[in-house]
Amino acid sequence: MNNLANNLVPQEEITPIITINGKPAVRLPGDFHLVSEFAENLGRLVKGHGIYVRKGIAFTLNLDTQRLEPATPTWLRTWVEKHAVPFRNSNQGGDIQITKSMSKDNAEAVLASEQFLDQLPKVERFHPCPMPVLRKDGSIELLPIGLDEESHTFTADPEFLIEPDSLIDARMVLDTLLNEFAWPDDQGRSKAVHIAAMLTVFAGGIMPPDSIKPVFFYTSNAEGSGKTTLAQLAGMPYRSTPVETAPKDEAEWQKKLLTVAISGRRLLLLDNLKGHLNSGAFEAYTTSSQFTGRILGGSKEFTGEAGATVLITGNGLTITPDLRRRSLFVELFLKELRAEDRKFKRILDPYAIASMRREVLCALWGLVHEWDKARRKDASVQNASFYNSSFPRWCESIAAIVEFAGYGCPTIPAEIDGMGDTDTADISSLLEVMESGKHYEFSDLTNIAIEQGLFERFTSDLDPGNPLELSRRAKRQFASILKRYDNRRVKDNPVFLVQGKGHSRRYLKSSDT
Repeated sequence: MNNLANNLVPQEEITPIITINGKPAVRLPGDFHLVSEFAENLGRLVKGHGIYVRKGIAFTLNLDTQRLEPATPTWLRTWVEKHAVPFRNSNQGGDIQITKSMSKDNAEAVLASEQFLDQLPKVERFHPCPMPVLRKDGSIELLPIGLDEESHTFTADPEFLIEPDSLIDARMVLDTLLNEFAWPDDQGRSKAVHIAAMLTVFAGGIMPPDSIKPVFFYTSNAEGSGKTTLAQLAGMPYRSTPVETAPKDEAEWQKKLLTVAISGRRLLLLDNLKGHLNSGAFEAYTTSSQFTGRILGGSKEFTGEAGATVLITGNGLTITPDLRRRSLFVELFLKELRAEDRKFKRILDPYAIASMRREVLCALWGLVHEWDKARRKDASVQNASFYNSSFPRWCESIAAIVEFAGYGCPTIPAEIDGMGDTDTADISSLLEVMESGKHYEFSDLTNIAIEQGLFERFTSDLDPGNPLELSRRAKRQFASILKRYDNRRVKDNPVFLVQGKGHSRRYLKSSDT
């Protein structure tokens, strides 16, 4: 593991009883010396050298990957010897000490020992550069380099210091950065959402603890529009933003999100998603401040922050209604028939993005700083109330800053054809075709959906033995979707009703308007 963070944490002065080869010595467990005593003494010796405790587990910082990594017994055995010398007393008695590596059993016992863990400084988050935080006294300030004990955040990059820009200068920097992207004619909504994404990554710490934040979707009408590059710009605080693919099934979603929670990552970019996004694990991650799972290869469960800002790119991607309520959408519209025909005045490759990093972060800090100086002006009524049930604290802070900076309201609903929650739109279209008071069988609604081009992910899944009917899986999933809208009013339509069970089930549009 990489421990470049060792020298950035102040070390408490330790007065060892003895030293061996110029290093403090620690006696291994044995006769008349308990494992708990060894663990406590070892914890005192190494607590200033880049090892921390989080949720009852020892972690070390990897500055190369910008992540927290659980300490393992194998790693601990040799790492300890960089900072202390384990020894045992000679069987012959006297003051003879014999140096000896810690056994794997002892290493496992140490990592599970409260006596060891109680000595370690607590860490919850990793920041690659100074970012703003909301203090307990209500003030907003940039975190210092190293470990901040109040927020339990470790901040690296001691040479990367930023100063706040004025509001005018900040706007100029951000507008220049974004002016060549193919923004649609949506009154600035998409750009406002992207500015909000940048601020969420950089300044998410100004929200109260356990606040929920939205998921940001990037879509376009054609490939090559720059949506992945735009999403990577939102991740500028993290130097480079790894582009990852989406998990293939629910088990992989659970594994990936647990890995994110364990590592303390604050950013996740999933690129080029296709089809329909429907993951219970992912929805749970977006609706809770905590995420729980069993650590791979062990019996211990880990519960950590669901604190990463999630950025997703995709064309024609559809999502569930629950996820729609917790998401904001950035749309790009490419007018050229071929993406390669579009001409750019500037290059936005990883090298260029890295070279502009400090300038952009100064601009983002300027937006936060100026809003703070203006007594944290409230968001508009529309902004504050539209997503009040999903992420109210985010609206009160990040969305309010976006509006304060003059970028408009980022929570205005997006109207993007073929993207987002198509189920709600399709059930609304189905109700428009249905006759009020008439009872429909399942096959009737299936035929209407096929004729009208509705619920295409189900109606295109036909039975190989009978191409005129849906497959069993499609029937089951379509029936489940219809059941979800039972006794609900979609927009201004009459109520959709589901009556009966099994083969006797009937569907109707209530005449109650």
